[in-house]
Amino acid sequence: MINEKGFSLLEVLGSLVILTIIFLSFFQIFINSNKIAAVNNEKLVMIYLADANLERTKIDPFEHLPKIDPKSNSLYKETKAHKISLNDKEYTVTLNTTQNLKEKELNMFNIEVKVTSNTNKSSSSVEGYVIYE
Repeated sequence: MINEKGFSLLEVLGSLVILTIIFLSFFQIFINSNKIAAVNNEKLVMIYLADANLERTKIDPFEHLPKIDPKSNSLYKETKAHKISLNDKEYTVTLNTTQNLKEKELNMFNIEVKVTSNTNKSSSSVEGYVIYE
């Protein structure tokens, strides 16, 4: 009587193929989740940059906003852009400043800050009002 306690070569190869397929599928999941995490991290950096620029404008509006003529009844629109280098990546920050007649009566500007990544061309923006006296 032959003692058959071990695995055959065919069983070992079959189990290796099944394990390889399972590990490759998990490996793809890890690669995709890493890519998504990197994109989300850059998006979060852009949102923080935009929010920081808006808050900086709120703190000292006359440094970032134009000199206005209080007697003028015209609408106002201006766009300024500058580049920021952060974490070895370059971003373009654009401040779009507008003011209609109602906002002029209330001594405020509408500010939209848009941050664009120069590496993957994605962007994020925040918007708010800046009150000046």
